[in-house]
Amino acid sequence: MMTDANSADRIPIKLTTVPLNGMVNTSVPLAKGLLYDIHQSQLMTNGQAIDCGAKVLATWPDKSIKWLHLSFSAPSSDDGELTLTLDKKAQANSISRLSGLQYESNDTQTSVTAAHYTFSLNHENGQFSIASPASENCTGSSVTGELGLRDAREQECAISSCSVSCITTPNLLDESIFALSLQVMVNYSSADNASESGVSARFEFHFDSAQSDIRLDITLHNSKAAVHTGGSWDLGDENSFQFSEFSLSLQGPEDLQTESSLSYRLERNGPWQTPTDLPMSIFQHSSGGTNWQSPVHVDHQQKIPFDVKGYIVEQRGKQVFSGERAAPQISWVNGINIAVADFWQKFPSAMTISPQTICLGLFPKQDNKHYELQGGEKSTHSIWFGVKHDPNGAYFCTDSNYTKPHISQYAKADMPLYTEFQQASGELQSLINNGLHSQRNFFEKREMLDEYGWRNFGDIYADHETAEHQDDSIFVSHYNNQYDPIYGFLRQFILSNDQQWFTLADDLAKHVMDIDIYHTKDDKDEYNGGLFWHTDHYLQAFTSSHRSYSKHQAKGAYQDHAGGGGPGGQHCYTSGLTLYYLMTGNQRAKEAVLTLTNWITYVYEGGNTCLELLLALKNRHVPGLKNHFNGQYPLDRGTANYINALLDSYVLTSDHTLLHRVEHIIQHTIHPNEDITLRNLENIEETWFYTVFLQSVVRYLDIKRANSELNHEFYYARDSLMHFAHWMHDHEYMYLDKPDILEYPNDTWTAQDLRKAHVLSAAYYYGNKTNKAFLNKAKYFEQEVATRLTLSDTKTYTRIMVLLMQNDGPTRYFEHLALEQTFATVNPNWAKPKGERYSAVGQIVTAFCKRLLALSISNEVNWLKKRLG
Repeated sequence: MMTDANSADRIPIKLTTVPLNGMVNTSVPLAKGLLYDIHQSQLMTNGQAIDCGAKVLATWPDKSIKWLHLSFSAPSSDDGELTLTLDKKAQANSISRLSGLQYESNDTQTSVTAAHYTFSLNHENGQFSIASPASENCTGSSVTGELGLRDAREQECAISSCSVSCITTPNLLDESIFALSLQVMVNYSSADNASESGVSARFEFHFDSAQSDIRLDITLHNSKAAVHTGGSWDLGDENSFQFSEFSLSLQGPEDLQTESSLSYRLERNGPWQTPTDLPMSIFQHSSGGTNWQSPVHVDHQQKIPFDVKGYIVEQRGKQVFSGERAAPQISWVNGINIAVADFWQKFPSAMTISPQTICLGLFPKQDNKHYELQGGEKSTHSIWFGVKHDPNGAYFCTDSNYTKPHISQYAKADMPLYTEFQQASGELQSLINNGLHSQRNFFEKREMLDEYGWRNFGDIYADHETAEHQDDSIFVSHYNNQYDPIYGFLRQFILSNDQQWFTLADDLAKHVMDIDIYHTKDDKDEYNGGLFWHTDHYLQAFTSSHRSYSKHQAKGAYQDHAGGGGPGGQHCYTSGLTLYYLMTGNQRAKEAVLTLTNWITYVYEGGNTCLELLLALKNRHVPGLKNHFNGQYPLDRGTANYINALLDSYVLTSDHTLLHRVEHIIQHTIHPNEDITLRNLENIEETWFYTVFLQSVVRYLDIKRANSELNHEFYYARDSLMHFAHWMHDHEYMYLDKPDILEYPNDTWTAQDLRKAHVLSAAYYYGNKTNKAFLNKAKYFEQEVATRLTLSDTKTYTRIMVLLMQNDGPTRYFEHLALEQTFATVNPNWAKPKGERYSAVGQIVTAFCKRLLALSISNEVNWLKKRLG
């Protein structure tokens, strides 16, 4: 059935800024118990059922649909908004106005047939062909495509294995195939000895019956672990993959007269041109921006590997034109159109046109130059093929436009959005708006650092690290998603509907998924799958790329400076990627969240070896690490990140064991009756992040409340929150009111004060709104943050902006949110913490006995090998 007994048979969906007669891709959050089976529903507009692809992205614990992704061709709308309904399907099957996709597959080949093309894929080598049918004014034709990878010696890398899988999306109207994704995994062997190279390519074809365009996403991956000698992660690592070319070659029919059947243009809305002399190439050497020679682009020798500004067009090796930023499109072979997304942004890029052949250089061949893909690094490029005899066909699809539901519908989501009562004209919102509208907005910061090129594009300039920089030279520092700007950007998009916020989130999410996550299984388990830190504080990145630590960096830059290391739990942010998946359906984002959750779980829980437990015994008093003998977790942001990762995975999977793990962590970190004075919270530099932990506890309470699970575990966490909130009310102040106790008393501390408002306003709500003092203190912190930052010269610094985006909203949310039930009074007599019930010796003996019972010699040897290199 479609709904439960308490729900209507009609679910309204209001969308904003719908493209005129364009393709709509959107995700709708639904309330629990509203819809269980998409196959018994249909999408309606103006009283008519329409063709619509529907994919369930997440479900509630009762198996009803939580997030539903919809794809359809938008009917025209005069006011830019569109109201649709999900209705219970009529008994009689409707007849689809689309022909749908036909899909056939066997052991050797897969074919996809649509109205505008026929596609086939060879399973042995990943070669594919696209054939367009004949039309009234155009004869049919076909193009074949093949990926090519050449190593540093320009030898072709052979394919050692190829596997194919398929995911289909049904049409709600008639259950035909509305959309289809075809994933091909190719592993390469080394060119010299035919051994496995650790290098693979994943390419995904995306087909949609409502449009004639095919999107191809190609990801190159080096799965080897970096060596990272001495904890430094510099370019030039011996396990990096050095190569000379990675390209997609497209072959036309043998009888093709290329000059007469091909046209191109260099930028969107530019004039179409016909090449007069082949071969011809369009080569984007650099960004073409003011700072195109920024040191952000240095290679392992600390040299900038290019000397041409922008792009060059050549015919037969002679330059005929040059410019700054190309976004080329080719119309070829009787109606097949080709566009590469982010052509100039992900330079170097090239299109080379020869008789019968077009080569798309994702990493184009250059004389005496190599590319380096670091161990555990990926790079993704997207290509669009338009097949409808329209030279403008493929190009609009390279934009990152997104249609979203009306803001009111996000109240049904179980993500911590806090958008219901947001003030568009509030002081904090005005500060956040600087991210788009000030002279140091996020797009301008890209230009300041020249944050472009295949490895850099999408990341944010960490300009706050330039505060101590003394001259006018460019200071290179990458942000690597600290405090989750992906989440902040998407939340701002939901609030404002400004596509620029979505563009920032889209670009950053794709960067993080490829570059910032360590995609290997061959390193230490506490590194594998982890998120790399931002560039080390106050230091140039040099050749560390986006991996924090370089051998060229000075030591002792600040208090407790590590000077080396790897991914760590204090830097793990998953909520933005979770929201990105739920809004876009991008499967890679979901995979990234689950990967990061597995990684941070290992960081805190470890494996099951005795050698590891010996190391834990040595480090049991080290701040930031779990004590594996009394079970206690540190009260810090790392444990908070761990909880948030588990909660994000729970949002995606509804796996209740994840909630149980969160409850275990909370109960082994804080206690409702503990002596808070023993926490030494007056030592701000060492303990400030306890507020981050309490924010994660609030998120846990929000999820339990949404599930109507007000049980023992809920009240343990709630009473712990109330206990700390009372201490905060009596002792907390604005950090910069006591600047002398801070190593660097800057306005980052002011932005961090906003966390206190979150915790205190939540305590006001979960205390049944009886203690107005909590709310008043929350408002005090919020107002002080807004007032002080408004007057600050550093208010547009990246870290400050991201902290505001991450932490704005909860105060008004908890002030105005109605109490749907009355919470129990605080219990003053909770049982003694479990870690204090046994002696230290007893805890150690018990832990080792458990490990010995599960002893595996192979696991012990493997653990040791990874630490000995």
